[in-house]
Amino acid sequence: MIKALRLNAADNVATLLEDAGKGETVLVISEQNESLGELELLQAIPFGNKVALRPMKPEDHLIKGGVAVGKAIKPVPQGQLAHVQNIRSLNLDIPEVMINEIIAQMGIEVD
Repeated sequence: MIKALRLNAADNVATLLEDAGKGETVLVISEQNESLGELELLQAIPFGNKVALRPMKPEDHLIKGGVAVGKAIKPVPQGQLAHVQNIRSLNLDIPEVMINEIIAQMGIEVD
């Protein structure tokens, strides 16, 4: 089964440990390799990218490694890719043209 790693108990995202397709079920594991449950993906998510473990609304912080690193700019349902199409970094101002290029290159579904 495909796994996603939650780095810290405070995190609201987990990182995919391999590519996974839309509708696939991933096993979320803790930093101690303990099973935290399964999650169905709402879209394809490539290796190394983040999946929302619970819904986020606009302005909610994305927490990874126990630290707020991003902010939702639109609703992010549980099971969706948490990336440039719905999250903005708290540490880096990425130009819109680069965001659009990332979305295009990764083939990210945008609603």
